[in-house]
Amino acid sequence: MKKKYNLNDLTIRSTNCQTTDNGMTAHTHTVLFDRPLTVEEQQEFTQIFKIVCENIEASQGLDNNFLSNLNVIFTPPNQAHYTVNQRILTGLWKDELFARLAAFSQEVASIAEHDGNPVFSKLRKLKQLQDWAQSQIDNTAKPEVRPDIAITVLQLIAEVERLQNQVKQIETQSKTA
Repeated sequence: MKKKYNLNDLTIRSTNCQTTDNGMTAHTHTVLFDRPLTVEEQQEFTQIFKIVCENIEASQGLDNNFLSNLNVIFTPPNQAHYTVNQRILTGLWKDELFARLAAFSQEVASIAEHDGNPVFSKLRKLKQLQDWAQSQIDNTAKPEVRPDIAITVLQLIAEVERLQNQVKQIETQSKTA
């Protein structure tokens, strides 16, 4: 879990929320992919939620019932709706879930939007830019190899990440003040 997301990234938009009598809250979210997912990719996407639940419950001993009645539906194959049930609305589980969704977006199938938020597609573009820059440095880019431009791009990306971390620290400090 390298990346911490800012408040805008984690904002839940246009979800269907219902609270039951026993204090459980059900949230339904929509994920739009850049392309239809294969059956195997759909299964891998669904597995993300089980892994997050296991990790959080094991590390924190939570009885959050995060996966009670977990429901992931693909309609059409490039769009998923997932519902999670929980008592605790905030916490590390959200950071871990978003980190795993970001990895899925970069490594398996690009997520265009999560509840209308394009944060994952931005991460994908950054990864593509990093890959391009690395191909320049490795002299594998065709037809022109310009390592000087690639090094500059990578330095800019590192600086942006440093500034993002600094902003997050300031946000955290302002919340505790």
